[in-house]
Amino acid sequence: MNVLKNDGTLEPLNLQKFRDSLTWAKGNLKNVSVSDIEMQCKLHMYDGIPTSYILDVSIKATYDMSSLRHFEYDEVSRNLKLQKLYKQVFKSTKPCTLAEIIEKNKSLYGKAILSYSKKELEKLDRIIDHSRDFTFSASGLDKTITNDVFLDKNKIPLETPQFMFMLIAMDTFHHDLKRIADVYNALSKFKITLPTPELKALRTNRTDYASCCTIRIGDNIDSWNTASSAIVSHTVASAGVGVDIADIASIGDIVKEGLIKHSGKIPVLKSIDTDVGKASQNGRRGSATAFVNFYDPELDDILGLKSPRTAVEKRINDLSYGIKLHELIYKRASKSMPFGTFSVRKAPELNKLMYGKDTKLFEEEYCKLEASNTFSSTSNAKDLFRSIATERGETSSYYIVNIDEVNSNTPYLDEISQSNICVEFCTPTLPIQSYEPDAPAIGICVLGNIKQSEVSIEDLPFYTKLLVELQTMLALRQVHPTSQANSFVRNYRDIGIGFSNHANWLAKQGLRYGSQEAIDKHDQWMEHFAYGLISASNELVEKFGKAPLFDRTNWSSMMPINRYKKTVDTICSRAPECDWSSLQERVAKNGMANCGLSMIPPSESSSIGSNQTSSIEPIKEPLTVKDRQGVLLKQYAPDAIKLVDKYDYAYDRKINKDFLKHVAITQKWIDKAISSNVFYNPDLYEDGKIDIKDIIEDMYFAKFLGIKTGYYHNTKVKDAKELSSACSGGGCEVWINYSTKQI
Repeated sequence: MNVLKNDGTLEPLNLQKFRDSLTWAKGNLKNVSVSDIEMQCKLHMYDGIPTSYILDVSIKATYDMSSLRHFEYDEVSRNLKLQKLYKQVFKSTKPCTLAEIIEKNKSLYGKAILSYSKKELEKLDRIIDHSRDFTFSASGLDKTITNDVFLDKNKIPLETPQFMFMLIAMDTFHHDLKRIADVYNALSKFKITLPTPELKALRTNRTDYASCCTIRIGDNIDSWNTASSAIVSHTVASAGVGVDIADIASIGDIVKEGLIKHSGKIPVLKSIDTDVGKASQNGRRGSATAFVNFYDPELDDILGLKSPRTAVEKRINDLSYGIKLHELIYKRASKSMPFGTFSVRKAPELNKLMYGKDTKLFEEEYCKLEASNTFSSTSNAKDLFRSIATERGETSSYYIVNIDEVNSNTPYLDEISQSNICVEFCTPTLPIQSYEPDAPAIGICVLGNIKQSEVSIEDLPFYTKLLVELQTMLALRQVHPTSQANSFVRNYRDIGIGFSNHANWLAKQGLRYGSQEAIDKHDQWMEHFAYGLISASNELVEKFGKAPLFDRTNWSSMMPINRYKKTVDTICSRAPECDWSSLQERVAKNGMANCGLSMIPPSESSSIGSNQTSSIEPIKEPLTVKDRQGVLLKQYAPDAIKLVDKYDYAYDRKINKDFLKHVAITQKWIDKAISSNVFYNPDLYEDGKIDIKDIIEDMYFAKFLGIKTGYYHNTKVKDAKELSSACSGGGCEVWINYSTKQI
C-alpha cells in the first residue's frame, strides 16, 4: 500500500512507523492489543491515503473500539489525539516554551498576556505540567480542543490544554505569580471548572465573559424596542437570554383609549425568537427562555407553542418557557378549585405582590380581584397542573419557577420576577427602558464550579476564596454590549459559584440519593461551601471594596441558616458546625464584595471536558453518548468500571423524590437557584405509560421543600444516544403517552 506525502509523491506505507505510533499510545495498558488496532485501522486504509489521514484513522479506530468492556482503548485514542495535537502545535512531540507559544499566537492574545517579562514567563513555564494533558478522556480532550482551545482559519489548534489553563490564569491574576499558580493548578487538576465563555475570552482582549443574561420587558413600545436591541446584542456576545414578558398587556386589552386593541404576548414571543435567531453561537442559533405568570390570560396559548398537537405554523419551537407559580395556585390545584386569569392592565398591582415576600398580601389581592369579577377567564387549577405536566413531558422545555420561594429565600431586598435560560440565575431585574441607560436592569451571569468529589471540607476555604476572587475580578473587568448590563455588574457584582460531580462524590462513598447518611454528609459539605463563599466575599472587601448595592441585600441581618425554608428540617436535622454568628457580625460590620454568590448551573458542556458528572444529577448510564453540535462524544462516568455498582442511576428506579431531597439541601445553603431536572422511565410504569400523578406529586414535593425552580423533565428513550440538555434548549423531545389516573 502506498501513502501520499505532503509534497504530492507516493511512497510505500512504513508499517513499522505506524506500529511504533500505536505502541507508544498503548503504553503500559494491559488490555490493549496493537494488532487488533492495526486490523481495525486496515478497514479504513486505502492505496494512496494521505499520510496526514493515517493518524486520524488510528484515532477513530481506537475510539470506536472503546467501550465499558474495553474502556482502555479510550485512553489509547486520547494518547493518539495528543500525539496529533502536539505535532500541530509544537511540530514535535516535545512541548515548546510558554514564551514561544505566546510569540507564535501574539496576534490573538490580549495586552495582559503580552505584558509579561521573560523572567516571569520562565518562572511560570516551570509550573506547567504537560503530563496533565494525559488526564483527559478522549472525548474530554476532543471537546476542549474543538470548543475551548484556539483554532486557526483551517480549524487547526494553536494551543494545548496546559498552555490554555496557564494563559487563562495569567489573564485573570495579572503578574501575581502565586495566584496564577493557584488558578493553573486548580484548573489543570480539575478542582474547579470555568464556563465556555470565560475559557474562550480569557487571554484575549475580549471582556464579555457572560454565560447568560436576564431581561425584563415593560408594557410599552420603548421597552419592546430596547429589549429587542439588547437581546440581539447579548446573543451576538454568546449569552443565552432569559426574558420576562409578564409585564406586557394581554391580547384584546385597550390601547390608546380604545382606538386599537393590544395584540398580546404571542407576537412579542415571535419577535424574541427572531432576535435570538439572528446570530449564530458556535454553529448553533442563540437561545432564550421566556417567563410568564400562571394567571396570564394567554397561558393556554403559550403552553401550546411547542405542543405536537399544535399546528406547525403556530408553534414557536426554538424558545423555552418558564411558568411562574405561587403557593396560591398549588393550594387551588390540590383542591381542584378554579382560578382566575388577569391582565396586567386590569390588575396592575398583582405582579408586584406576586414577587413580594408576603404571600398573604398577594392572596388577598388575588381573591379581591376575583370577587370583583376583574378576571379575564376562569379555569380549574388542577387542569392547569395537568397541562404543565403534559407539556413538560412532551417537550422538556417548559420550566417551573416557584416565584414565592425565589423571593423568600434570597439575599436581595428588591423583587425578583424571573430567571435565566437554565433557571438557576435569580436576581432583580427592572423593565428595560432606553431613557434609563444606567439602570442596573439586565442581570449578568458569571459562574464557576468546584468539583465536589475532589475538594474536601478541609480544602473548601481555599477553593471557595479562589473562585470568589477570580469571578469578582472578572465581574469588575467585564464590558457588555448594553449599559444596563454593565451597570448591573458594577453595582451588584453578582457571581454564581456552584459545584459538580455530585453523583461521583456519592458513589465514591457508597451512598445512594435519598439515604440519610448521604443527605447529612451533603448538608455538611454544603454548609462549609456556603460559609467559605460568604467568608471570602467578606474578606475581599479589603481588596475590592463593598459592593455598591450591598445595602439592597439582607446579608447584614440574615445568613443562609436563618433564610431557608424550614420544611427542609423534615429531611435533615443536622446541627450547623460553622461559626455563623461571628461571620454575621463581620458581614454586618464590613459588608461583602458581592451581593450574590452561589447557584448551581447544569454544567453539561464543562462536565465533558473535565470528565465529571453533571452538576448535582444522577448519571443515566456508565457510558453515555452525547450529541454536541452533530458530533457524538462518548462520556464515561468517572471511575466507571470501579464504581459501576456504586452509582445510583437516574432510570433504575423512581428516583425523583430522593434526588429532590439533595436539591433541597443544596437550595438551603445557596442564594440563587439550581438547574434541577427530574427523571422518568416509562418501563417502570404499567403499559409503559408515565403516571401524570407522579409528575405533579414531584412538583408539590419540590415546592414543599422550598425548591425554587425545575429545569428539564427527562424521559428515558430506547435510543442510547443522549440528546443535548445544555443551555440551548435542546432537551430530550419525545412525545409520551401519559396515564390519566385521577389525582
